Amino acid sequence: MEREDLAQGVWIFKSRFAKMLSTLIELDGKRAALVDPPMFADEAAEIRGFAVKQGLSVDFLILTHAHGDHIYGAAHFPEALIIAHRGFWDFWCRIGAEDREFFARFLPDYEIPEVRRPHFLLENGSKIWLGRRLIFKHVPGHSPDGLMVELPREGIWIVGDVVIPTPLLSSGSLLELKRTLRELLKGFPGGVLVPGHGRALRGDAARGAIAANLGYLERLESAVREAIAKGTGLRELLKVPPERLGLSRGDLDPLDRWIHRENLRRAYEELSGSA
Repeated sequence: MEREDLAQGVWIFKSRFAKMLSTLIELDGKRAALVDPPMFADEAAEIRGFAVKQGLSVDFLILTHAHGDHIYGAAHFPEALIIAHRGFWDFWCRIGAEDREFFARFLPDYEIPEVRRPHFLLENGSKIWLGRRLIFKHVPGHSPDGLMVELPREGIWIVGDVVIPTPLLSSGSLLELKRTLRELLKGFPGGVLVPGHGRALRGDAARGAIAANLGYLERLESAVREAIAKGTGLRELLKVPPERLGLSRGDLDPLDRWIHRENLRRAYEELSGSA
């Protein structure tokens, strides 16, 4: 896996699945926490092996939200205690069957494991000292249980899928995600931002990514509200190209275009009240 050192005792690893990022955090010289373990056993083994070379055992898993690519990997660390937002398990019980069906279709050769229930469910603003200070914040929008991890001493924000290269409403809310992004943009201290997928961003690049996500969603909302006001149906709305809403980087792949259509559909359901 591609690895990057973010700070003393903090490393990120990039999965082959959609460039998902896992963050390994040394806690006290012996124990470590892993944020969003990778789905694949070989990638999990690589992270575990790296941790062992640093003299660390992965004793805690932090799950930023209950979507398969961020939680299935917990099965590869059966001895670790799991930390998640207090809404995690209820949310997973609602969407678990749909999530498993999606990944079975998208990755037909992947054997989907049983999802492990978290040991600790946190409120917004929870603070934990495990040899390193960790602050947890509720960041809904991509999903209702979004959990951000802040390392205040190092200036690192690990935000999960509330910030990704192409925003995805998924099983969350357009209006909630907009509110969350505004709060992140207002409060970002200028350090390092670790999104759910892609690469770590620093300073102005991080602010720019948050602002770009927010700008796309604002244009998405305007387009959907206009369509609803004109009586345009969902089928016609889904023809709106991503370039019209600012996703014109020239490198949009089929997944980006699928995400854009999914955003149009979910925004239409939310704003029209047809969900």
